[in-house]
Amino acid sequence: MKSITNKIILNTLALLLSGMAALAQAPERIDFAKEGSNSLVWEQKVPAGSTKAFVFYAKKGQKLTLGFVDDTNQGSMDLGKVSIEPNAAPYQSTIEVSKDYTLRVSNNGTKETSYRISISLEGAAKNAPANKAKTAKKDTVRFAKGATSAALTRTIAASGSIDFIIHAKKGQKMDFTIGYDFEDSDVKGFLTEPGSQDISLTTGPKAPNEFVVNSSGNHRLTVNNTTAKKITITLYLNIE
Repeated sequence: MKSITNKIILNTLALLLSGMAALAQAPERIDFAKEGSNSLVWEQKVPAGSTKAFVFYAKKGQKLTLGFVDDTNQGSMDLGKVSIEPNAAPYQSTIEVSKDYTLRVSNNGTKETSYRISISLEGAAKNAPANKAKTAKKDTVRFAKGATSAALTRTIAASGSIDFIIHAKKGQKMDFTIGYDFEDSDVKGFLTEPGSQDISLTTGPKAPNEFVVNSSGNHRLTVNNTTAKKITITLYLNIE
């Protein structure tokens, strides 16, 4: 009798634990409207040997950008059948079907670890020709004679962007900050190196950035206005 009772207790406990595990693994909904922004960055703790899932709704034509920072190199992230490389240039794609998408972050290590996850979902431009992308305004940075630093104040149109073209030589250090007085989520910056289509650095406003130049040539610093109104920013730049 005692043996039967113990089996019943063990079976009941197993069912409870199984139910709790299933509940714990239910995907967490990412609600951009609730968060008040179409670009989010957050730290996520994942226990050793575990996976956390997130689900978000995306519409056809929207542009998705995903980033994943893992200091341990023991983590992985995937969007369906697509693997997102950690500590690399953000993954970008255009949504082909309007539906819910599931993003999974796994910890393959032996210790609980925090990962930095970034996600951005940009809406397709309304009433714009499908074969024409909105062109960013270009602004070549020129220093005064003998100077190594500059401050450039510019206005960016609603949902627009500006490309700062910055010439630098291999081995030089580029320090820059995008100055802005309002919400950080209003501004996104992306640095691209000469001859590359991949983003080397992603930043927001107010944060100082330091970048060691890998190859000589024109670097492109794209600053996006994510709001529906024009904004004014100031680029503080120093090259040594």
